[in-house]
Amino acid sequence: MKLRVPDYLKEFKCIASQCEDTCCAGWEVVIDEDSYKKYKKAKGEFGKRLRSEIIHREGENIFTLKGDNCAFLNENKMCDLYTELGEDSLCYTCKMYPRHIEEFGNLREIGISLSCPEAARLILRHNKKVEFEVSEIQEEITSYNDIDALLFINLLQCRKVIFHILQNRNIKLEHRISLVLKFTNEVQEGIDEDNLMGIKPVMEKYLDMNFIEGVISNLGKYKGKDEVKYNNMKEFLKVFKELKHINPNDPLGLEKVLNFFWNSDNEEESYLDKHKQFNQYYEDNLYKFENLLVYFVFRYFMKAVFDYDAAAKVNTAVVSYLMIKELFVFRWTQNGELTEEDAVDIMHMYSKDIEHLEENIEALAEVFKTNPVFELEELLSILMN
Repeated sequence: MKLRVPDYLKEFKCIASQCEDTCCAGWEVVIDEDSYKKYKKAKGEFGKRLRSEIIHREGENIFTLKGDNCAFLNENKMCDLYTELGEDSLCYTCKMYPRHIEEFGNLREIGISLSCPEAARLILRHNKKVEFEVSEIQEEITSYNDIDALLFINLLQCRKVIFHILQNRNIKLEHRISLVLKFTNEVQEGIDEDNLMGIKPVMEKYLDMNFIEGVISNLGKYKGKDEVKYNNMKEFLKVFKELKHINPNDPLGLEKVLNFFWNSDNEEESYLDKHKQFNQYYEDNLYKFENLLVYFVFRYFMKAVFDYDAAAKVNTAVVSYLMIKELFVFRWTQNGELTEEDAVDIMHMYSKDIEHLEENIEALAEVFKTNPVFELEELLSILMN
């Protein structure tokens, strides 16, 4: 089996009780069947406690929450289950987090989730272009996905093109993102028309610098659409407010952002001015946004092999970038600076609140098809202003 991982994965190490957040709070943990069987056999007083803190709902076994915390999270931010029964007692989710794993036949890909503050810190701090390491592991393939082999190969190659564009620092970031959107839009047309053989010429086009320069030149027509950006970003925030959240207390502060920038008719000029000022302030840190986009593409793009919707995966990456940047601008406006701690806090909370509810990702994919503010032309207008 082949294994692909981002090069920073080997640098990750859980900082346990030193972490500013805990992975044992804010969400419910579903227990895998093998772990549940072990828990039913656990002996002694702790075994009784363990079984009493498991609820059964809709065919799943779940650890109860005490407030927002897992029932086994103690006052030292450590896990009683780990302490009492050892590391092997942890269920699959707890054992693997913050790693996320996807398998496509003989290919396994492992990354680390942005929802973990230490992982977010590592991704932010990584100022070199992210590389992906591929190795062979001696592990038997237990199951093959029922996937279209030709689509799989094309998507792998398309993702390489996307990474190549996103990490070309000779091109402005907004141009890179726009190129990726336009590229994926053409790839999606090939998928929708069942013309997978037509994807290769599209890839070749977007690796040709003469073609790329022409596309960038044409992006100038989206300049000056400040009002479109202002109105559409308001709609973005409203859409995200309607998603499911880890708690009802507006964990991302979306209402605060709306009230600050959109509470009267004369806020547009101030909003746009703040964005321009922030762009200058954060100019030397754009690699953080690059890494963020690469993270989302690595995590989601290849899943299009299952649902044939490559455009939704790239839109998820771009819209997530735009939302996170919006939260950055607001925090910077409020504090007069944006520290690395601020950036880690915003990124990890976005991931924890939005990304870790699979139904949110699914809901966004549907909204991208139905809400016109997420159409290609509208996204380009936001990016270019």
